Amino acid sequence: MTDAVLHSYWGTDYEANYARLSALVDAVLSDVLCYGGAAAGTSYFAISNGRTEASENVWGSALPYLVPVDSSTDLSADNYEVTLTLSAPQVQQLLSSGLGIAADSAAPERWFGETTLTASGYAASLPVCGQTVSGTALRRALGLRSACFNIRYQDGSFLITTKGYGHGVGLSQWGAKALAEQGWTYEAILTHYFPGTQLCR
Repeated sequence: MTDAVLHSYWGTDYEANYARLSALVDAVLSDVLCYGGAAAGTSYFAISNGRTEASENVWGSALPYLVPVDSSTDLSADNYEVTLTLSAPQVQQLLSSGLGIAADSAAPERWFGETTLTASGYAASLPVCGQTVSGTALRRALGLRSACFNIRYQDGSFLITTKGYGHGVGLSQWGAKALAEQGWTYEAILTHYFPGTQLCR
């Protein structure tokens, strides 16, 4: 963030907050999260659906420290559950531009089939106009907050309810904040969200 943005957030508390933030950063600047002696890929996102997702379900490759873990504190996050309403023509256009799928405008209620879920409850795949599409691909195409979604057709529109916000792999920012407020150390929070990792200094 730029100084101008921080000034707008903090106002008259800018100097004190910036000094505190700088001290915190300096205290951990030389820390590296490692797995097996090498630097770990520490992905993060905003809010989970209550459990984090395995890396292979989002990016195709499994990493032993990017596995599902509990993040149930996310259930109380602001905007945890959001419903997006899109008209049938909007969805038709998004399916065409995002996935190359031509949807039959005569039968929008049949565009989406039953969703197969991952172990963490995110959409693994679902039939879209007769083609199998991954949950992450449909999330991108429709601009959804999360791959944990439910799609309902009603009166010419699709009501798409999502839980969480982001890809779901690694550390949940809301969950980490909640754990810190419960008294967890940053080391414990990192170990929770990245199992098997260690801080290397």
